[in-house]
This record gives sequence, C-alpha cells and structure tokens, in this order.
Amino acid sequence: MPAADVFEGGCLCGDVRYRTSAAPLRGVICHCAMCRRHSGAPALAFVHFPKAAFAWLGAAPRWYRSSAAAERGFCAQCGSTVAMREDVLDDRVQVCVGSLDTPERVRIDDHVWTRQQIAWFRIDDALPRFAGSSTAVPTRAANPP
Repeated sequence: MPAADVFEGGCLCGDVRYRTSAAPLRGVICHCAMCRRHSGAPALAFVHFPKAAFAWLGAAPRWYRSSAAAERGFCAQCGSTVAMREDVLDDRVQVCVGSLDTPERVRIDDHVWTRQQIAWFRIDDALPRFAGSSTAVPTRAANPP
C-alpha cells in the first residue's frame, strides 16, 4: 500500500500512468452530458490533486478540447478516460476515480450538473447536489444546454 498521500493510477493498457504525492483536494461526481459522452457511463467521478505534486510517469494522455474552458485526457493506445483539466483550475489535475489503482482511498464531496442527470440513474447517498457547478470551485467546463 502506498504512503498516505501517494496515489497512483493509469489507463487500461498501462501506457498512461501517473503519481501524486499529495492528498486529494476534492472529489466530485459529474452528471453532465459531456462527462457521460467522454466516459460512456451515466456519470463520471473525478478527484482533484494539486498540480505541483502530480506527475505523468509513462506516456502523457492525449487531450481533447471539449469546451472553451476544458480539456479531457485519454490514452491514445487504449482509449481509456483518464483525466480532465480546466483553464480556471490550472493549479490542479482532475483524474477519473476509476483510473486510480486504489479508488476506495478517495472521498467524493458532491454531485454536480444534476439537472442533466439521467432520470433512471440514482445514487443513494447524502452528499450535496448542485444543479450546475458546485460552489466549491469556479468551474466552467460544462456548457449548459
């Protein structure tokens, strides 16, 4: 098991690998249509890490500009959804929780963009929910419909 503040992860094929030596800043489950399309899942969970403590170990992901304010990272070899970066949050890297080697070690703080949530997809937790962005960060990644 890695040290308390060391997290590692990567893509399905192993080409894209990363490590961070800092505790997560926050975790979020996003229900926006862009996250659904990027992941192929009903929602996408991200955890934010400080950029200064983050390093790509293998190949860096390919980046796709999904909106005027954000890019989404994926493995060029296997296509795995790996990360996201936002211009307004340039002090951090957002990695997809499913790409972590030990996803059970992170916590999720809230749900965002719930006004775009699929009606049949329900997560039974007591976390705060926001129709758009959370009040915790100034994100502009999603383009509201």
